[in-house]
Amino acid sequence: MSVATAEPTIRAAAAASSHAASELRAMGRGGRARALRAVAAALRGDHDLVAIASAETHLDEVRLRGEIERTASQAELFADVIVEGSYLDAAVDHASANGPELRRIRVPVGPVVVFAAGNFPFAFGVFGGDTVSALAAGCPVIVKAHPDLPMTSMATFGLVREALAGHAIPPDALQIVTEADAGRALVEAPSVAAVGFTGSAAGGRALFDFAAARPVPIPVFAEMSSTNPTIIAPEAARTDVAGLAQQLVSAVTSSAGQLCTKPGLIFLPRDALALIEAISELLAVAEPRRLLSSNITERYLHRLAELRAGGAEERTPGSVSPSGVAPTLVAVPIEQLNGTLTEETFGPATVLVTYAAFDDLAGALSSLGGQLTTTVHAVDGDFEMIEGLVDVAAATSGRVVVNGVPTGVRVAWSTTHGGPYPASTSPSSTSVGASAIDRWTRPVTWQSTPDRFLPDELREDPREPVPTRVDGVLLVGASSVRESS
Repeated sequence: MSVATAEPTIRAAAAASSHAASELRAMGRGGRARALRAVAAALRGDHDLVAIASAETHLDEVRLRGEIERTASQAELFADVIVEGSYLDAAVDHASANGPELRRIRVPVGPVVVFAAGNFPFAFGVFGGDTVSALAAGCPVIVKAHPDLPMTSMATFGLVREALAGHAIPPDALQIVTEADAGRALVEAPSVAAVGFTGSAAGGRALFDFAAARPVPIPVFAEMSSTNPTIIAPEAARTDVAGLAQQLVSAVTSSAGQLCTKPGLIFLPRDALALIEAISELLAVAEPRRLLSSNITERYLHRLAELRAGGAEERTPGSVSPSGVAPTLVAVPIEQLNGTLTEETFGPATVLVTYAAFDDLAGALSSLGGQLTTTVHAVDGDFEMIEGLVDVAAATSGRVVVNGVPTGVRVAWSTTHGGPYPASTSPSSTSVGASAIDRWTRPVTWQSTPDRFLPDELREDPREPVPTRVDGVLLVGASSVRESS
């Protein structure tokens, strides 16, 4: 593994990744799974990463230790995913009167560039979900380190390098680029087959456009902008006001509002005065928090000025001091909601949108564009009226939450972290959860091909069988794909 810091070196790194691809595939799913588990153990055993990341991000020890555990568990999940094998979508159609024999499986796309995020130094960092899912699929990775996390990035890279090397992962299967302006060169490197990105809409769209303009375009899987609308139905707004207010405020202020799933728009009844007041009071006394960097603080303050200019009423104007920024709450009637107010604010700010008619919400949700999440709070008395709204939420979001909060994304088999544009550039994909591996594979069909030329999983007697659909019948745990009698 090496550190690439200039454009010629970037092209060389991409070419080296391409050469490492065949070695990574040859290790088999079991070999890659063992390597991922070794990295998980190394992450849990390290005692320096938290202090390094805390110094660069101002995030507290509890949050960072929890994130390291999430990152380790994520690696173990993908080890389970590739051993289980259903992600390969294997299928066999034996020769019949309808045509020749066909055998299909998904294969790695090739070298992947991953742009590490700044708000999750581990879970979306050097060995975050994009990197681990790509390696699990058998794709070499070149990581573009986040410019605000140079020490955290290199410390993580060194730890992962040592753990992978102990399990025969080829050195060029994971490389790192530290140069701040290397993004375009990485995307345009001819050997690169796909890109993973978590960050701003402007950054993700720029990478998407670079990739589309290549002589051979490649996919960019960018998770970007979301305001994560949260709907409070009428009866819910009058039920457990204190508890609901605390839940909402905690979601807005968690990690100083620097989460892509923070509820940035909260829709609630205009006459829910007790709930509005409770939210306002809790935000007014919330402790100031330092943001991740001076650049993010500057952009946050610029965004607050835009909110004020957007015509909303300030209920708790956030102050700025050496100890950090205090949360900001603005309110606006749904009839006056405009584009300025519906853009994402990265930091501890949210917009209360008051409505008089519940029927206005479906149109408002649709007009917002694609979202990572949409949340609906309702009690029994609201259920009939929210049914259609839940359908709208599913049409515009990657994840629908009922009576919960969108923060705290669970890493699991069922997770979707994505959504229609501008939440992501690929609404059919997810950047978190087991299905994140799908981004780094593509289907290939072998027709009338002798067994010796097939991938092991497609042979009549595979060494490592996987769930396979044989002549239309899904076989799970079968030891062969022979045509049954």
